[in-house]
Amino acid sequence: MDARDIHPKWVVRLEVQQQELYLWLGWTPLAELMEAMTELSTTPNTFVRFTFSESTFESLGELLARVEDCHATPEPYQPHPRRISMERLASAANEIHQHVQLLQNKLVEPGVAHALSIQKEVAPRTFLDAWATIHRQLSSGGGPRPPFLGCTGQADVTLEWGW
Repeated sequence: MDARDIHPKWVVRLEVQQQELYLWLGWTPLAELMEAMTELSTTPNTFVRFTFSESTFESLGELLARVEDCHATPEPYQPHPRRISMERLASAANEIHQHVQLLQNKLVEPGVAHALSIQKEVAPRTFLDAWATIHRQLSSGGGPRPPFLGCTGQADVTLEWGW
């Protein structure tokens, strides 16, 4: 599902019972992040270009697929948990966080931000904004912050309405 098609009130809930960890993330920023990552790694003539690992794309894609499965049920406003590996998600989040830091460092180099604005490149800004939103959501209420170490087990993914 395209990020523009997702209502911003949909919230993805990740629950890892063995660690008593509960995370709430906006579905829209997750989809925007995936779209920006795809553009940053595939669009030719991109001033800022990154190569994300296949496992990172797969992990984020798997999370979004689980969320879409929840949404596609006959009663999308009811919880319909789907399982996903926390270790793979944590690894993907760590890689994304590293790329965000690299991009932020690149943007402070003389002329880089100006060159991006002239080329009207929106993927780098979308990538940074989507990750900033997700990072805020992760760390709200004393939640975890990258790097995510020691994340194991399975998480239940549910989709909830109302943020």
